[in-house]
Amino acid sequence: MIIEVLGVPAPKGSGRAMLIGGRARFIASGSSVNARRIKSWATCVRESALAVIGNVEAPPFVGVPLRVTIVFRVARPAGHWGKGKNAGKLTPSAPIYPTTKPDVDKLARSTFDALTAIVWDDDSRIVAARVGKAYAAPGREGATITIEAM
Repeated sequence: MIIEVLGVPAPKGSGRAMLIGGRARFIASGSSVNARRIKSWATCVRESALAVIGNVEAPPFVGVPLRVTIVFRVARPAGHWGKGKNAGKLTPSAPIYPTTKPDVDKLARSTFDALTAIVWDDDSRIVAARVGKAYAAPGREGATITIEAM
C-alpha cells in the first residue's frame, strides 16, 4: 500500500514523566503552536490514508508484522533560492539533503501515531522501518508512505 500525503510534516516531541506532588505525571513536550502543527499533519495523514483504503470496518493490517518506508518532503529555506534574474533557481551552495530539524524519528512518530487504528491496529506491528527526508518541489511538501506486510 502506498499513501501520498500533501501537507507540512510535523514532528512529535518526546514527553517525559515528572514527580509533581509525589505523583508521577506525564508532561507533553512542545508548544501549543507545535501541537496545532501535529494535529494538522495528523489530519492530512489520516485523510490520505482513508482515501487509499476507503471506508472499512477495521484497519487492513491487524496482527501482522509490517515494513514501513517513509520519505518526508520538506520545504527548502528561502535562502536556497536565487534572487533577481536567478529567482526560482537553486543557488550553487544549496544542499542536496535536509540535514536540519525536524528529526526523522520524530516525524515518523507523529505519522505512525496518525495511522494507528486506520491502517494498522498498533504501531508496535512495525518491525522494519526506513525513514528519510528530501527537499520538496515547491507546493509538494508531505510524505510518501509505503506499507507492506512481511
